[in-house]
Amino acid sequence: MNNVTKLLVAGLVVALLTTVACSGLTRSDKPATRTWWLEPYTSTAKHLSSDPVVAVEISVSVVPGLDTDRILTLSNEAELNQFTAARWADNLPELVASLTGRALQASGRYDVLPSHGGGGRNGCDLHLEVREFFASIGSTGQATGVRVAVAGHYQCHSDEPVPIHLNASIPVHADHMSAIIAAFQQGMDRVMVELLALLER
Repeated sequence: MNNVTKLLVAGLVVALLTTVACSGLTRSDKPATRTWWLEPYTSTAKHLSSDPVVAVEISVSVVPGLDTDRILTLSNEAELNQFTAARWADNLPELVASLTGRALQASGRYDVLPSHGGGGRNGCDLHLEVREFFASIGSTGQATGVRVAVAGHYQCHSDEPVPIHLNASIPVHADHMSAIIAAFQQGMDRVMVELLALLER
């Protein structure tokens, strides 16, 4: 093998290695992660009362296991897992805080203030703890429903705090991710409807 042939072979080897390395950065056997979106609940009936707009601070926490942007599942055997390659647009506390704040603002009754963790010194304080936010998985491994549950309290100035216990259970009838996300949307909307009704009392 002469020098020219050796150079050609070496060049081909380098080109082949470069191609393989680059393709490894852009191709994978794993499915691409899809990000799913939830809309805030917006009532078609706007608040028309002459009462002043209420300033409210919102804080949201979650029980252990739910502080993630992954879309979670819970089996009949109490195994907490997640859907492969699927996530929310943010971690659950931030997601629920945003959805709640925008739902309250959309009602026309509330002005949402940045939360400083100091209670309702400048208005009212709404604290929510998310206790369930997952898809229930049956014995066949398929999603059978979605469960959303929140607890907490609402307090204005020196008034007695109003306890909050809200939940929604939405069945899932189709085995694809869009149907599961639609059930999460329904569950979150139902909880927001009940929350707004509770705060108006």
